[in-house]
Amino acid sequence: MFSLLLTVILTTAPTDQQLEQSYAQAYTESLEEKKPLLVVVGAPWCPACRVLKESTLKPMAKTGELDDVSLVVINRDENPTLAAKLSLGEKTSPQIILYTPGENGWKRRNLRGFQSKQPIRSLIQKALVQTRKLF
Repeated sequence: MFSLLLTVILTTAPTDQQLEQSYAQAYTESLEEKKPLLVVVGAPWCPACRVLKESTLKPMAKTGELDDVSLVVINRDENPTLAAKLSLGEKTSPQIILYTPGENGWKRRNLRGFQSKQPIRSLIQKALVQTRKLF
C-alpha cells in the first residue's frame, strides 16, 4: 500500500508543480530558458476550465508535452487585473494564450474555451518553430 501511495505522489508531483507556479516564476523561466510562455486564464467555478486542467493539461504535463513551454494557470477571480491584461479584456473562460519571443517583442496566439490536447499541441509546435529560428 505504501509503495502504491509513494508511486502516486512521485508521478503527480511535477505535474502539480508545473500547474501551480506563479506568473512571475513562469515569465522568468520563459526568459531564462528561451521558452514560449503558455498562460491559461480561467476560474475554479468554470466547468470547462476544470476539465481543461484535469483532462488536457495534467496529462500533457505528465507525459512531458509541456516541458518545452513555461506554463502558468491564472485564476481570474484571484488575479483580475493580471487576467484582464493577459486576456486583453476578454471574459471568455478558459483562455489559452501562448507568448513567443520575437524580434519585435512577444507574439501572442490564443485559443478560447475548452480545448483537447491536439489544438494545444499544434499551438505549441508553431511557437517552438518560431522560437528555434530566433535562438
